[in-house]
Amino acid sequence: MTEAFLHYLWKHRLFDFMNLKTTAGEPLQIIFPGYHNTDAGPDFRQAIVQIGAMKWAGDVEIHIRSSDWYRHHHQNDEKYLSVALHVVYEHDCEVERRKGELFPTLELKNYIPEEMLAQYQRLMASPEQIPCASYLPGIEPLHLRSLLSSMVMERMLRKQEDVLRMVRECDGDWKETLYRLLAIGFGFKTNVTAFELLAKSLPLKVLAKHADSELQTAALIFGQAGMLERGDVDDYHDALKYEYDYLRCKYQLMPIGEHHWNLLRLRPPNFPCVRLAQLAALMHDSPDLSELCLECPSVETLKRELSVCANPYWENHYHFGQKTILKHSVCLGDTAASLLIINTVVPFRFAHHRFFGNENQLEQTLALLEELSFENNKRTREFVHTPFPQQNAMDSQALLELSQYYCSPKRCLECAVGEKIVRNIRL
Repeated sequence: MTEAFLHYLWKHRLFDFMNLKTTAGEPLQIIFPGYHNTDAGPDFRQAIVQIGAMKWAGDVEIHIRSSDWYRHHHQNDEKYLSVALHVVYEHDCEVERRKGELFPTLELKNYIPEEMLAQYQRLMASPEQIPCASYLPGIEPLHLRSLLSSMVMERMLRKQEDVLRMVRECDGDWKETLYRLLAIGFGFKTNVTAFELLAKSLPLKVLAKHADSELQTAALIFGQAGMLERGDVDDYHDALKYEYDYLRCKYQLMPIGEHHWNLLRLRPPNFPCVRLAQLAALMHDSPDLSELCLECPSVETLKRELSVCANPYWENHYHFGQKTILKHSVCLGDTAASLLIINTVVPFRFAHHRFFGNENQLEQTLALLEELSFENNKRTREFVHTPFPQQNAMDSQALLELSQYYCSPKRCLECAVGEKIVRNIRL
């Protein structure tokens, strides 16, 4: 039993609410269950109930056991003096509003439909990554597609908040925001924090002044990354260091420190120096990507612009001064470019168009996801043997949202499919 389940039952009155009595034996009628409160204070606000001949307007607090009132120390919090009804699964003790005055209490244990409780408990006890996996084959494809549509929109709106938060950090500068987001994207999970610190330490307006020089662009990026602190490494490193030492003094720059970079358990294409070199190439070729990211209707054009190649030095190096025997590609691959579009370009464009009221551009923005391949990662592979659609990046983004924010924390009651399973509604 969980409080979330009791909240769900109370909110939707999914119990025998026509024949209720308090633990004191008084008839109870729920006129309005109240507004669900997710902040501090009672669980439901402004409820209206009738107990006996008396109508009460107040709040409702819900617990698994009555004694949880004291375990949560509500007796010491004046916000709970407004509670008109204490709703519990099991009544194991009396609770006092004030000395000698008891809270009216409703014990739900004998009012909950047994099958509904059993369905919920089966989902909560499921060892599967997707708790409802065994139910999915019997669900109509239309319901699954509808769920994914809501999930992808929820994901975009959540990412929009992240973009807008960064816009505020950048004092409303959308170009600076895009630059930071692209830098973070080049972290590809393993070095996200380091790339974000780098971008914050090296403003776009500084970088853009030297974007016409490949050497100076690379010098600023590697220098601010803390990769040029040593001397006499090799000719390319020392050339970068020479340029950076001048630019560092000119702009009063402070590097972030090499210790921020994760060098362990990485595939060679994800080594920090390679990704930094690719970011330098992108900023040298296209210092202002905002117009492209906001207006380009073609995934292929976006990929072509993002699929930059690092300086040829990196064809024989993964780190400064450590030459490899064999040459390797230093161009940003198709998969990496696709991830930048999915995780950076689309959320940025979505947030920008919604912020400026360009609602007619949103469908075109989301359509970019339909042109990209389904993402193959640990979370999306959880759905391989399910009937969920798995055709493109629109589907994979929806499934990532579903897995991370609903399936893993078992928020089945907040999922359209999980809710119908619990309520035993034919799908």
